[in-house]
Amino acid sequence: MLRVSIHSSDAKGINAGNQLAQLDIAYAKLGPIADYVVGIAIRGVGAVEPDRVANYPRWAGSVWDLVARALTRLLFRADQAPPGRAPDRRCAYTTKLCAIVERISPEGPLAEVANVEILQAGGKRGMYLARFEEDILGTREASFAYGLKSLSYPELLLRAICHAYFGKDTLGPRPSLILPPTMKVDGIEVFDVESLSEPARTGFLRYRGFYLPLSSAPDPLVPGQAYVDFLSRG
Repeated sequence: MLRVSIHSSDAKGINAGNQLAQLDIAYAKLGPIADYVVGIAIRGVGAVEPDRVANYPRWAGSVWDLVARALTRLLFRADQAPPGRAPDRRCAYTTKLCAIVERISPEGPLAEVANVEILQAGGKRGMYLARFEEDILGTREASFAYGLKSLSYPELLLRAICHAYFGKDTLGPRPSLILPPTMKVDGIEVFDVESLSEPARTGFLRYRGFYLPLSSAPDPLVPGQAYVDFLSRG
């Protein structure tokens, strides 16, 4: 399960008092192509009706991609948000916003996997600079404009993700499932771990280290079934 908390502060000032919203993303169906049930509670509004992100490939892209699709379903009840409008001098705005993504697992402690700071750019109303940090995929930045008469903090986060990862204010295509090429060795389909692209490569290596500890150096050729098991469980 992923938990995303949105705060009216920079990353160093996060506390319970400045939390604006909490987004939860949990499995409805676990498998290589998963379904998620998503819900959000917004300060001053309360909890909204849950929704679902369906047919989403696991370990195929940025965690922020999944967060954006969850926010789109909850805010617009659709798989795509309408394009935003250019802000004007009367739009509502904020000077800073941040969000953290934490993984909640029964097998281990709560762990932060991503965060973002969104700061007003140049003191201009409706202009922002976002800096995303992610455990596996690293850093990404975007400058963008967003402004409405009433400020929606979850939508501001959604638009920031879209600009940073898709170069526009709406979602791009969903990521495709990462499938490594295989070959048969001694009658078993195997693949080279290094052929995996990120984030699947690091995710699989962590899974193998946790569930399949070895006493010697691991073989770079891994049975294909181990990757299927990872996508179905890890």
